[in-house]
Amino acid sequence: MGKEGLAMVKQQMGVYTFEALDTVLQRIGQNLVSKLEKPLFPYEFYLVDSPEPNAFALPGGKIFITRGLLVLPLSEDELAGVIGHEIIHSNNRHSIKQQNNSVWGTLVAIPGLIIGGIFQGPIGQVVASPFLIGNELLTSSYSRAHEKEADKFGIELAAKAGYDPHQLAAILNRLQAEAQFITGEEEKKSYFASHPYTPKRIEAIEKNSKKNVPASSGFKLESNKFLPLFNELLLTENPRYGFVNDSVFYHPEKLLRVDLHAGWDHAITPSSFGMASKERDAIITLSVLPDTANAEKMILAIEKAMKRESNLSPSKTEKLNWFGYNGQMVEFVSNSNQQTIKLQVFAIDYKSDEVIKFVAMFKADAEKKVTDLLKKTKTISRSELPKAEIEKLQLVKALENETLADVITREDASEFASLIAIINGKTADESLKAGEYIKIVKKQYQRF
Repeated sequence: MGKEGLAMVKQQMGVYTFEALDTVLQRIGQNLVSKLEKPLFPYEFYLVDSPEPNAFALPGGKIFITRGLLVLPLSEDELAGVIGHEIIHSNNRHSIKQQNNSVWGTLVAIPGLIIGGIFQGPIGQVVASPFLIGNELLTSSYSRAHEKEADKFGIELAAKAGYDPHQLAAILNRLQAEAQFITGEEEKKSYFASHPYTPKRIEAIEKNSKKNVPASSGFKLESNKFLPLFNELLLTENPRYGFVNDSVFYHPEKLLRVDLHAGWDHAITPSSFGMASKERDAIITLSVLPDTANAEKMILAIEKAMKRESNLSPSKTEKLNWFGYNGQMVEFVSNSNQQTIKLQVFAIDYKSDEVIKFVAMFKADAEKKVTDLLKKTKTISRSELPKAEIEKLQLVKALENETLADVITREDASEFASLIAIINGKTADESLKAGEYIKIVKKQYQRF
């Protein structure tokens, strides 16, 4: 299950390459694992290419930290607290225990279009995949009891490895502040919340931390050596998977563009681009696959899978030519749930070693929307690619007698002033020490 989950993370979120941070992650992780009394697995640690602040564990000892979360740590102790928390989730097998009690169904629900039950098996998942975070292991929440257990024993593990156990509370404070800043909503105390209420959780962590005295530490980076490792960390979506500029989606590696319909939602993953109509009566995914089989063989394999999984035969098949590239289309029709739903799959032999695949699922009366959008999908030259707007983290040193506000002004980063205050754990008027490292958010434009 862990291997399947790892494959899904790579497909849906991507693994982030940032050598300096990966080295630190591996060192901290293995240091913590060495203090487990009975490690159940050979633990693996991964940086996830997602701007969402998150950390999670999958069965089999696979631990993931997103680059969105890596914006927050101010010390190695804080990052160790987060990793220790996830190691306890894994070693205590919380994801499996939670799954056994889960009520998550097998249907994928997109309002107005219920994917499962119309086309059974993998086809519905493929269509919906860009709009999903992942499978049940990635989407289900731990129980309150499991979160409290991971907090309690995670800080105990951190202390055994020589880290300050109080620092998990410090990073949780900033995580809560960042979440409120991003969502514009204050966290509410709710009896039904799956996670413990953050202030109560922090209170419990601080209480338990007093019982855990850090062991004498081995190698640990001080903040002035730790923070510079985060310089140039990407904060926004990774444009190499594709980006949207002026209502046009561009794929910089595959040299494709799609003119988007107004109001359509879109989602980008390392493996696909998804579009869903505002009425939710149509959804399209675009992916470019290695040429393991040509377009004709791919369509034949899909026909066999649909017959096997949904007992459906094609209502239409036809050959096509797309900007000089040959391909094939197959259509299936389902009349379940008192509505007519069409599934169309287009496979195109693209260049020398790739196949472009479009998968469109829609209500019958929305077919024109789909046809119009597919007509707006084109090949482009590299010179037609616009620059991608991104945001990166930069580390700068404070000057003597500067406040945080002074640094923000000096670095022309006022647009991100509130976020900069949160990720540095400081107020705008707070005085800084000369030479102190400050995280600054900078807008850049990347050319391909």
